[in-house]
Amino acid sequence: MAFDIFLMGDLTGSYHDMIAQVCRAEQLDFHRVWLGERHLANGDLLWPSPMVAASFLAAKTQRIRIGLAARILPFHHPLQVAADALTLDVLTRGRFDLGLTRSSMDGQSHAAFGVSHDEARRCFDEHYEVLRLACLGEPFSFKGRYFDLDSVVPNPLPIQRPHPPIYLVANSPASLDWAADRGLPIFANGALDLAATARVVSRYRTRATAAGFSPVDSDLLLNRFVFVAASNAAAHRTMREPFLRFLAHRAPDLRAYLVRTFGPDGLDYDFLTREICIFGDPDHCASRFAESRYRTGARHFLCTLNFITLDHERCVESMEYFAADVMPRLSTFFTRAIPPSIALEA
Repeated sequence: MAFDIFLMGDLTGSYHDMIAQVCRAEQLDFHRVWLGERHLANGDLLWPSPMVAASFLAAKTQRIRIGLAARILPFHHPLQVAADALTLDVLTRGRFDLGLTRSSMDGQSHAAFGVSHDEARRCFDEHYEVLRLACLGEPFSFKGRYFDLDSVVPNPLPIQRPHPPIYLVANSPASLDWAADRGLPIFANGALDLAATARVVSRYRTRATAAGFSPVDSDLLLNRFVFVAASNAAAHRTMREPFLRFLAHRAPDLRAYLVRTFGPDGLDYDFLTREICIFGDPDHCASRFAESRYRTGARHFLCTLNFITLDHERCVESMEYFAADVMPRLSTFFTRAIPPSIALEA
């Protein structure tokens, strides 16, 4: 198992606090940090300019991988996205990963950038193909509906071959299949219960294998909201009100999806912490991650440890707990045939 951090903005942390948190995450042996792309009124969720932030992180770190989760590709010219990605690949000495998404979390950003949701879906395939060709670092030409490019010479050349890894946000079956057919690793929908997640993992790996790709190489990251405290009671006492406020006021896309998928339960704190979120003491959190590993087959987890409705200090404390007390417990679990939580259920 490997653990990444999705670095969302929190209630009190400055940009420099976030940078310091990533440097600490590197010391704690987190595998990678991912930066989102959020604009305008949602810019405090981070980051309005993720490529700039990633460049600064590249100068401050040595080992931790740095990725975007995810660049809203239809908002940008794919040649510029490719140039930024290749530059970061060089500056990080091969530690950069590029995540892509078709659309923003809110309609305001689409209106401001002049790209409707429908247009974003229509143009994405062509934007992706131009980006992919440019990231290979070889001269190419391309003619399509949106671009007519002749003898383009990309620069600089990639460190990672054939190009920096490209991930796709895959919250729908169509996006999942599109990524699997191309062997792209994905960010799996983090708002699903374990049974639904297991079906997503199976569908993705089966389809990727049928397309000639190895699931080991073309894998997925499973996102989970995480908060670790000294006790389960302390974790819920800290998170109940901030998490419900986050859903009510700062995550319109997530809120709508939860209600559409689970009905009234989708906004019930006890249901969410039982089925989706992982909030609790180290033993509880380790058992939940181990259960997720066994029931879904997911090996790589993307942990959202920061919340825009929670003080920065609390978010960092949770990260410290996770590294010190959850990850070692998971190493112990996987020396056994089956984790305790599943053995008890059996």
